[in-house]
Amino acid sequence: MTPLRIYADFNGCVSSPRDPNRKAVVLDTMGSLKDLCNAGVILSQGLPLIGADWSDENEDIEVHGLAQYDVEQKWWVIEFDDIGFRDVPAGDRTPISEFRCVSCQSDLTKQIKAKGLQLGDVCQHCGTPVHAPIAPPII
Repeated sequence: MTPLRIYADFNGCVSSPRDPNRKAVVLDTMGSLKDLCNAGVILSQGLPLIGADWSDENEDIEVHGLAQYDVEQKWWVIEFDDIGFRDVPAGDRTPISEFRCVSCQSDLTKQIKAKGLQLGDVCQHCGTPVHAPIAPPII
């Protein structure tokens, strides 16, 4: 399975909840949520992911790792693999304007532009919570 590449804000680096000796990046931004929704992916423990952000005009910063849920902080992170940060050639930077429901893939862009995005908002088509991809795991 090829890991999903999603936006990650590397200003949100923390210690991993699973292993404090490892670094992790928090997945609490609109960019991360939109990428997960558009891909139809709900985070789960150990899901392989690639976190990425622009570095400069020619390079991106990437980390490969696994999704981990931090019970204390109540957020998901990508726990970095042994290599950590990588500089890679710039990926496709075409702006993605659509924001799709993670379940039914209906376009939620108009709904979000009209009201903003609040915790508890649901897809008007199927009722799935918009924040479902980053919701706490069911234990």
